[in-house]
Amino acid sequence: MGLFSTALAQQDSLAIPPESYAAIQHYIDSVNNRSLINRIVRWQARRDSIGATKKVRWMMVGGPTYSTETSLGLNLAGLISFRLNKNDSISQNSYAPLSLATSLNGTTVVDGSLFLFAKENKLRFSLKYTYRNAPSHYFGCGYNSIRGTVMSDSTTKYTSQSVRVFPFLSYSFVPNLYVGVMGEFKYVEVKDVAAKILKDEYYNRYASSYRCVGYGVSLQYDTRNDVVTATRGYYLSGIARNYRDYIGSTYSFSSFELEYRHFINVFRPRSTLALTARTRMSVGDVPFTELPSYGSEFNLRGFYGGKYRDRSMAYAMAEYRHMFGSPESLASGNVWAKLGFVVWSGCGTIAPDITGWTQWKWCYGGGLRFQVMPGKNARIDIGRGVGERGVCIYLGMMEVF
Repeated sequence: MGLFSTALAQQDSLAIPPESYAAIQHYIDSVNNRSLINRIVRWQARRDSIGATKKVRWMMVGGPTYSTETSLGLNLAGLISFRLNKNDSISQNSYAPLSLATSLNGTTVVDGSLFLFAKENKLRFSLKYTYRNAPSHYFGCGYNSIRGTVMSDSTTKYTSQSVRVFPFLSYSFVPNLYVGVMGEFKYVEVKDVAAKILKDEYYNRYASSYRCVGYGVSLQYDTRNDVVTATRGYYLSGIARNYRDYIGSTYSFSSFELEYRHFINVFRPRSTLALTARTRMSVGDVPFTELPSYGSEFNLRGFYGGKYRDRSMAYAMAEYRHMFGSPESLASGNVWAKLGFVVWSGCGTIAPDITGWTQWKWCYGGGLRFQVMPGKNARIDIGRGVGERGVCIYLGMMEVF
């Protein structure tokens, strides 16, 4: 799930500038107190302007969530945002979110993080921790196993319970270039497995419970104006991870990941063309829950999350993001300037290795946006995978990438 937790793992680097406060207050004073719309405008504008000046910000948020994988649910989350050094005006805000979520299909998620930015944004540290107990579906490893498998409780369903801790430290030795090290501990237990899965060759190679303990290194080039809700800039990343039995991992394997993101302002100030491409490859004894995959609310919306998985994966996607109104109308408290929409299309592939990337599956879709914090939007998306049955619906917070 983690929909609202994604939203809370942010800092308001796009907060309303101080010179806009007078205009905001003038607008508030001029509206009709008896109008519901105007009351909403007053509340939102006052919250945005006051929050932008606080040294320490906190908020609580709760509401419904929905995705094809988790069904309808409820999420309660909180966020503290702060600066480690009040004299450091270059570093982004540090923040610590915590989210509790549950849904009608039995999913329970506790998702927390700590993100620290220091040394004029040269030093970045994050610590992510998650508990997840959720039903899911496994269709097989590779197109040949997946093809023709119909999703049902008796053929593809299983329940996974997992605990994950992921620390990550990076430092910029030259502008915008970050070198990082990371660790990971993950415990997974698979239960209530469908009869067809119990006959699957790849599934039977591994135990029903196991630990993934590893370490890794990264190299990242990042010029985005916001690490989560970017409207301009590049992000290039390369990550290598190793999981080994000599440090406590049940199985020994490695994964390698490359990612590209590009954000371009087009047509008008509040319109963005967002591009991304990502690939991940694994070698060694890789349990089925750790195989590279595509589909879900976080990448190619329109495919069931985890349906397409194999030892290597790649996908690419283009998305157009449009928010109505001008920056000035947003600063004045115009409620319509908080509305917007997106449209996207993308494709992905899986194979045992990169030489097998010959079968690409396409998806497309669109969605609506409503700004709930400066630069941070709630979203509802509808996606369809070409050749898939029906559509996938997602309700949550923040952009996918």
